[in-house]
Amino acid sequence: MHPEQQVPVEPSANMARPSRRMTAGLGGGVALEWYDWNIYGLMAAFLAPHFFPSEDPTTAVLASLAVFGAGFFARPIGAALLGPVADLISHKRVMLISVAAMSAASLIVAVLPTYETLGAGAGVALLVLRLVQGLVTGAEAGVANAIGAELSPAGEEGRYLGLISGTFIQLGIVSSSAMAFVVSAIVSPDAMADWAWRLPFAIGGLAGIAVLYLRRVLPETLVTRAVNRSHDNAEPRGATSLWKTLWRARLALVAVVVVIGSVQIANYAWITGLPNLANSTYAENSTWVFALTTVMGIVWIVSGPIIGGLADRAGTARVFTTMRLALVPTFFFMLLYREQNLAMFALVMVIGGVVVGFNMCLYNYVAVTLMPREIRTTGVALGYALGVSIFGGTSSYLLVWLRSNGNFWQFAAYGAIVALASVVLYHLARSRGHVHVGR
Repeated sequence: MHPEQQVPVEPSANMARPSRRMTAGLGGGVALEWYDWNIYGLMAAFLAPHFFPSEDPTTAVLASLAVFGAGFFARPIGAALLGPVADLISHKRVMLISVAAMSAASLIVAVLPTYETLGAGAGVALLVLRLVQGLVTGAEAGVANAIGAELSPAGEEGRYLGLISGTFIQLGIVSSSAMAFVVSAIVSPDAMADWAWRLPFAIGGLAGIAVLYLRRVLPETLVTRAVNRSHDNAEPRGATSLWKTLWRARLALVAVVVVIGSVQIANYAWITGLPNLANSTYAENSTWVFALTTVMGIVWIVSGPIIGGLADRAGTARVFTTMRLALVPTFFFMLLYREQNLAMFALVMVIGGVVVGFNMCLYNYVAVTLMPREIRTTGVALGYALGVSIFGGTSSYLLVWLRSNGNFWQFAAYGAIVALASVVLYHLARSRGHVHVGR
């Protein structure tokens, strides 16, 4: 018997299609989270001399990227603290807190004094703000994906999660790239380096007000009884029971960590690592770098529901395996970009980015399928936070550092090995019955 048919599969809790306002509130928050998170990565080369001045531009950029990576390590803490709050008390409150904190931090970065005014304290303040953003986003992914799974029409879970966790994520990433492109295009290079890098942070912070308004209309949860009560007991569950259930699903949790971590290595290599390498080490024209990053992201936006719908029709395991194995040679494709060459940068970003984008459209849905409903927010949030922190948060730094040491090939080998491991772990978890959503 097919492994996915050996366990009962949960039906969608919502048989009616979600309203556009619900989808906008849920997806808009996901997009804003990724905009606020990614804009720092795109601006890292411009932040570096203001907060971490050094005679060596690469050293300054590495310090800036280290702060970018540090925010990832706060995510598992946020997931462990806020995930159970969402599962046991309130999804909606966690979602509102997340958006408010992300937006406030971005607004503060937009007006934060630099090293010239605060000395080393400027870098410390920047680090604290990134840690705050890491804490609140640690739970956002789990909450958004859990609610997305419940909002999705029956039999269309892949398509809807492809929209929420594929299209809207990429909309946030593309918006950040587009904003960086627009700002760098309308101001002089000197102005961009001096002060205009603050504008994308300010715009992201102000956008949070609109998202907070949209999220107010979301239901507390469509599955209150299913989330707050066990399947076999009418009594409300407590935190102890939740963690015990998660321990029983530990193989699935490990699979979620590596499934997410693998694609995040590629994601951050393409959306921050390669652009920062181009802007700093190779001194490419930053306007064209941001334009190419935006073009790549547009492909990702369109792909979300298409790849998710393909998983609904052809089977999640088959589509996931095909897409993830295609990622292996893609890591080595990036090795073609070894010197200043805008045409080669474009080739690597667009062609390699298509494969990365297809994987980005599917990984959140795969994570959701591996977690039972009663611990889905906590399990996905924790797995997501660990995967992004361990693998994604270090990706940009490793890429730039290994390239500066003449060991660029080691990054490609590392990404390929983790991609293969994600396929093995997914199929191992699937063979043990850890499939709860989908076919």
